[in-house]
Amino acid sequence: MKQNKTIFLKLIPIMFFVIGISVKAQFSSVTETSISDDNIRIDLTFDEEIYSVTGCTTPTCIEISDFNVTLSGGNATLASNTPITITKLGNFNFNPNWNAGEPNDSPGIGVNNEDYAQHTGASTMNDLPNTRNLNGLLEVINTVSQTIIGYTWFATYPIGSACAHNYYRANTAKTWTDTKADATAAGVALGIPADLLVYNSQEEFDYLFNNHSPSTANTWIGLRQYTDRGDFLEPGGGWYWDDGTPIDNSASKLKYQITIALNGITDGDELISVNPVTGPASIFNCAGVSAINQINGTNQVYLNDKLDPYIVSSSISDDNTTVRVIFNETIFTDAANNPMLNTDFELFLVQNGSVASLSSINPSSIINYGNRIFDLILPMIGLPMSGKEVLTVLPALGGVFDAASNTASSTQINNSVGFNPPKTGPIYLSNIYKTSTVSGTLAVASETFLCDDVTFNNYNQAYHDGVILEPQVGNYLLYNKNYSYPSILIQGSDFGYFHLRGFDRILEVRKSDGLIVAKYSCL
Repeated sequence: MKQNKTIFLKLIPIMFFVIGISVKAQFSSVTETSISDDNIRIDLTFDEEIYSVTGCTTPTCIEISDFNVTLSGGNATLASNTPITITKLGNFNFNPNWNAGEPNDSPGIGVNNEDYAQHTGASTMNDLPNTRNLNGLLEVINTVSQTIIGYTWFATYPIGSACAHNYYRANTAKTWTDTKADATAAGVALGIPADLLVYNSQEEFDYLFNNHSPSTANTWIGLRQYTDRGDFLEPGGGWYWDDGTPIDNSASKLKYQITIALNGITDGDELISVNPVTGPASIFNCAGVSAINQINGTNQVYLNDKLDPYIVSSSISDDNTTVRVIFNETIFTDAANNPMLNTDFELFLVQNGSVASLSSINPSSIINYGNRIFDLILPMIGLPMSGKEVLTVLPALGGVFDAASNTASSTQINNSVGFNPPKTGPIYLSNIYKTSTVSGTLAVASETFLCDDVTFNNYNQAYHDGVILEPQVGNYLLYNKNYSYPSILIQGSDFGYFHLRGFDRILEVRKSDGLIVAKYSCL
């Protein structure tokens, strides 16, 4: 053993040397990962050009089969571990392609009238209002041209490439927003990604204009101005392509955009990891070094929380004064995460013959436990309660937000509670008893042990559903610390006879459900 250990120690430097060479012969390809708000598009950033073969003299196509996507945690799951599409994003400045003097936000800067890009017939672009009707250019991420209702095919680019897209012109002129909706619907109908044309390179723009200008002329493309973006400024700020890239993306590093398909609604705990396929290697740099499965986290991103907050359980206090509601996550009264108010909850009572009612649609007050559990103090009037009432709790419409600003729906489950029967007491029943199979057979004179011989300690605490302390015939026993109602209270026959301390009475109780069927006075 000692000799073998020595040999092993001598081998360690050699092993480290070999391992060192192995590590140097691979690289972490993805340097940054981001997700679109709708959790569909993932942008992968690279510090250097990537290739699908070991040589870089000939352009190659990066395909969906070159990457593997995994998901851990959360509520949603992946429909596929392979991306649905992959597109190389344009990292160039498209502004020089505006027509002279455009964009100009006609009829004047600051009016914010012209927010949509028109592909002119002169190899330029113009900004137009959404009131104009133009034909749209549809781009389909598919190498094979297809027959699409409402569109006419006119080009494939790059020709002969495994990365080629196909282009179609809409047959009907519509507004930009209607054209955009048609393009999205066409993709859904095809079962493959399709949308208004997004230029990802100057070469793509030049090819389509130089070779297909009649088809591209006077059309809508997937470029518009967003007034809510940080760089918005009329007339030239806030212009973005439909893939999320700005019109001037020249400062951006190399990016590929993949799309994914999900099952279920994301709750924000889903962690996406994107790695190159390594068996065999699928991604290389120009030096022919293969990309590895990354563990540095730059290839990971959490999905956005799209799950609306909802009630997971509701319960009512024993005395019917408070309802506790528990949500699946922390909630707030607004998108600024301010604490909940009593007006953020609405109450609805079904009386079912009861005279009890609510004096307000909102709780009298609330007690907040960590922004997730809430006790609602009920504004009850018209007592007594019958125990047949049913209360429903709803979040006020548009008044309940989670940390991601998702709003709670006014349609909920697990949000209704039945009231407890009235509980009066405590009263004290003897735990020394007599039983019978027939009701009304007690001869009090013969049962003096129930009236005279029960000691003070031989009583159980109990409650009943009557409105006065002394239980009456027709009331039900609700709780007894030794016996649970409704149930078989004790061993023996169908009816039990108990001494009622403080009232010197004997109660006859139907043991199956706790109904008081008779009362007897002690002699």
